[in-house]
Amino acid sequence: MEPERITIGTTVRVREHHRIAERRGMVGRITDHYGREGYMAVDVRFSGGQLRLFWPEDLEEIPVAPTMVVFAARQS
Repeated sequence: MEPERITIGTTVRVREHHRIAERRGMVGRITDHYGREGYMAVDVRFSGGQLRLFWPEDLEEIPVAPTMVVFAARQS
């Protein structure tokens, strides 16, 4: 992920090249970032509540599908 695209609340996935195999493919949300473009670190919170620090290049932004509301037809 490019540092200039880092935004709090963005949903990201840990890339497959991450050095810790157990974290590869994990999905979470960016909660904070530190530093500047040339040297930045990113906090990501996962669904289990874990908070981990990553380099931007270890993350990829994933699109979030818009919420869909489905209405059921009433049967008489």
